[in-house]
Amino acid sequence: MNGCLSEIKESYQNFSKSEKRLADFFIQNPEKASGNTIEEVSSRVGVSKATIVRFSKTLGYAGYRDFILRFSAYVGISEDKQIPNFLEITPGDSVEHIAQHIFNSSIKSIEQTMSVCDRDSIDRAINAMHQARRIDFFGMGAGSIIAQDAQQKFLRINKISYAFADIHLQTTVAATLTANDVCVVISYSGETVDTLRIAELAKKNGAFVVSITKYSENSISKTADVNLFVSSPETEIRSAATGSRISQLCIIDILFTAVLSLEYEHAKAHLDATRKELSNSKLH
Repeated sequence: MNGCLSEIKESYQNFSKSEKRLADFFIQNPEKASGNTIEEVSSRVGVSKATIVRFSKTLGYAGYRDFILRFSAYVGISEDKQIPNFLEITPGDSVEHIAQHIFNSSIKSIEQTMSVCDRDSIDRAINAMHQARRIDFFGMGAGSIIAQDAQQKFLRINKISYAFADIHLQTTVAATLTANDVCVVISYSGETVDTLRIAELAKKNGAFVVSITKYSENSISKTADVNLFVSSPETEIRSAATGSRISQLCIIDILFTAVLSLEYEHAKAHLDATRKELSNSKLH
């Protein structure tokens, strides 16, 4: 089931003026909007039925009926969960308040990302990675940390992987990709200039490009062969991408675990070998 409110918020900047009026109606009045017919919405918001249908299709639904059924179901679930508001941290906040905020934000990010996950896209990414000669991960800033986590995981099952923080090394690696390789680009905004250039270079060389960005049409998602979207309650002006990082790590874990499952017989020996050697570095 899609988390309709999350989808609307993430796609907001891509809507037309009339579609934004619709988005505001659903965001600000979820209970009132739930179950409305297309005629009722048209009358209340003052937009045409054609605009409502286009709005629904922009969000990926077959039409308004499909959208409102999912929306109404989602609103019902959200009401039952009674999730606390996600307030910004302010100077002098107690440790208890900060801890609750971080936990709640992380939980909400994972739930919202689950709601926008597309099974077919995940399957396509997993199959491409399973067949790939090499899987490279790219990102800047917080995205680079996610990329390094992914590299560490895939190396453990003997999948050749690279994840460099330096943009010159990233460019060098991307320039060597081929049609037998997968390029995973990570950018929450989907508009990071250096990461977009990496995606374009990898695509030019024939690599299969997988993007991990926020739920929206963005420059990187337009370039990629398959898009894995994440969603987060955080705003983009925060100093640290806390919620989105958790969601991105979850996507990486899904990809890794699924590829491991497909290659288990071959990968198990490598997992056992790395586990054994790493255990030798611990104090007994």
